[in-house]
Amino acid sequence: MNYIAHLHLAKHTQTSLVGNFLGDFVKGSAFADFPLNIQLGVRLHRQIDTFTDSHPRVVALKQDFPKPIRRYAGIAIDVYFDHLLLQHWQQFSAPELPMHTLFKQFYRDLEQLNYEVSPHFTRVRAGLISHQWLADYENLSACLRAMQTIEKRFSRPTQFAQQAMGYINENDSELRQSFLHFYPDLLRHSELFVSKLIK
Repeated sequence: MNYIAHLHLAKHTQTSLVGNFLGDFVKGSAFADFPLNIQLGVRLHRQIDTFTDSHPRVVALKQDFPKPIRRYAGIAIDVYFDHLLLQHWQQFSAPELPMHTLFKQFYRDLEQLNYEVSPHFTRVRAGLISHQWLADYENLSACLRAMQTIEKRFSRPTQFAQQAMGYINENDSELRQSFLHFYPDLLRHSELFVSKLIK
């Protein structure tokens, strides 16, 4: 899953927002010196990724993507599921947790983080704090921009964003239904994982 789902699941399980965010940027056991609450967030992030990648609904969706871009299907699904989460926010969130309240807390926590993780993390952190663009995922155009940004990070010239968005637009109903079946499973799995870790 992408940034927004990780933050939502962090709040849902009462774990560290920045810890769950850091899961994309720390390798191996490089987070062992972080405070325990951040370590728990990183562990949850990794568990979320593992669960998502192996979930039957997600596996089936990846297989349905056009063959030329199938290897990037996981990226496209992650990005689009963030968009769908924002569209269905009230279904999966307590009334007292508007998305903007969560994002505001995350930006504040991220600004107060004093750890140097990697140059890539430093750039993403600065961009998030300066532009606060997470809410942009409510708009479908932000999904395309996100995938185009990811394209530029590959060492070899890579183009999948336009074709992926075309496929998503044509198959929105199936993708949306799969998300609505999958996300409650992920919520329950995250709760169980954290409960076992904090015993």
